[in-house]
Amino acid sequence: MKLLSVVFLVGLSGTALAQQEAVEVGKAMAEQLKPYRECLKAEVAKAASKEQAQLIVQEACADLRLGIKPKLIATIHQILNPVPPSFNPDAAADGALKMTQVGAYYDYTGEVRAFHQRLKNQADKRKQTRP
Repeated sequence: MKLLSVVFLVGLSGTALAQQEAVEVGKAMAEQLKPYRECLKAEVAKAASKEQAQLIVQEACADLRLGIKPKLIATIHQILNPVPPSFNPDAAADGALKMTQVGAYYDYTGEVRAFHQRLKNQADKRKQTRP
């Protein structure tokens, strides 16, 4: 029974370490993506329509995007040393860049803010109707 407890605690501490490393990677990647996010925000602000905004987000700041991707991969390798075999740093960097593009588009359209406002309004309604 004691051995099982020790194994359980070791497993939990390993999980906590992995979570901490994931948070560190996320923070470092977010910091490296700031210039790209700012560039996209400035470019997408020039759009006259949602369709044009989509094209701008996909194509704008390409030189910056190409320069940031290797830095993101290097950061992943630096923090997750060694990188787990199940983790693909290239795919993680691509995903972070894509999410930055998606974020810039939704910031432009305001759809996310509207969605959050609807959720807040629904929650407020439920609070008012409770007995």
